[in-house]
Amino acid sequence: MIYKQREMTGELRLLHALDRRLTLSPKDRKNYLHLLKGLKGERRFDKLLNNLKCDHIQIHDLLLEHNGTVFQIDTLLITKEKVFVYEVKNYQGEFFFDQERFFKVPRQEIMNPLHQIGRSAPALTQLLRKHGYNLPIQFHVVFVNPEFTLFHAEQNTPIILPTQISDHLRMLNGFGSKLNQTHKHLAEKLIELHLKESPYQNRPEYEYDEVKKGVVCGGCGLMAVEVKGRKVYCKHCNWVENLNTATVGLIKEYQLLFPDKKVTVSAIDDWCDSLISLKSISRILGQHFTRKGNLRWSYYE
Repeated sequence: MIYKQREMTGELRLLHALDRRLTLSPKDRKNYLHLLKGLKGERRFDKLLNNLKCDHIQIHDLLLEHNGTVFQIDTLLITKEKVFVYEVKNYQGEFFFDQERFFKVPRQEIMNPLHQIGRSAPALTQLLRKHGYNLPIQFHVVFVNPEFTLFHAEQNTPIILPTQISDHLRMLNGFGSKLNQTHKHLAEKLIELHLKESPYQNRPEYEYDEVKKGVVCGGCGLMAVEVKGRKVYCKHCNWVENLNTATVGLIKEYQLLFPDKKVTVSAIDDWCDSLISLKSISRILGQHFTRKGNLRWSYYE
């Protein structure tokens, strides 16, 4: 059972929206592709977990804090006997360990993923103990890309290689007992403690005037749409979307990119490059957002 679905992080949502409306700097573009590849790897692992037959709870993308330490968990699995925590990596190519340092062949050093769980493991353990949960916790780094190769890994390290994932899932399926209320309360507590935004999120620098205005296709991501009645049509990929759905997404994108700007009918008219009528914008704002202020000073949240 999935208690918390996987979603784009705030940083990735921001970069994804910007990438469709301006040319990202080389640094931001590299970060965007890195985060996007990581998300694809996590979703690959999610699909594998969906085949589990044992009674369990899945929680994805947890951001937690304990004693001033903020730490992120890609996937947390609650079973009858213990809690499994996975740091998911979508690395591709040949890698090796050398004296606790992690390299991509020939010798490009990158952050050792074992160090990442080394930081989160004690913080999560202490956090759960603080709230009265004493289930054993097992941490793993799981490499999901089938084109990943690792040399010189010591035995008994908490690493799951692509060829070992199936065996690990079979081991999990050996936990046949049903979960009880304690397990469900633990899941609810973790979701309650989840932080919605990371205090360390990187935010690119950009101005309103340099961001392209218009309606982005929900299929191909291009600005090649036209509005006919209460439908939005893409001239490039033939994507069709309900006008209400497309407009709500457009408004939320505006809020994401410009959180300090007020959402008004005229602001959204400018944001969509007047592709959506003022009447439709006003109607959709009234249906899906809360109106603040009066008359000409009114805005929506």
